[in-house]
Amino acid sequence: MAYRVIVLPAAEADLEQLDSAVRRKVLRRILWLGENASQMIHHRLANLPDDLHGLSRLRAGDHRILYWIYPQRKHVKIYRIQHRREVYRKL
Repeated sequence: MAYRVIVLPAAEADLEQLDSAVRRKVLRRILWLGENASQMIHHRLANLPDDLHGLSRLRAGDHRILYWIYPQRKHVKIYRIQHRREVYRKL
C-alpha cells in the first residue's frame, strides 16, 4: 500500500534550487519512497535535537532526502533535500 507523501515548505524550496536532472532523480526517489515505505528499512539519524527525533534519510545520488515516517497514518513527511556534504551540518 502506498504512503501519502507530504513535502514540507523547506524541502519544496530545496527542490526548486536543484537543477532539472537532479530534481527528476530526487522526485523519482520520493515517489519510490511513498510506494515502498512499508517494506523498507528506514535509516534513522542519531544524536538529533528532540524536535527532529525519528528523522530518517534516503540517498538520491549525492543528495539526501530527510523524512519522517508515520506508519499508523500511512504517510511520509519530507523535511529537507540537500547535498550530502551540507545536509547534516545544519541539523
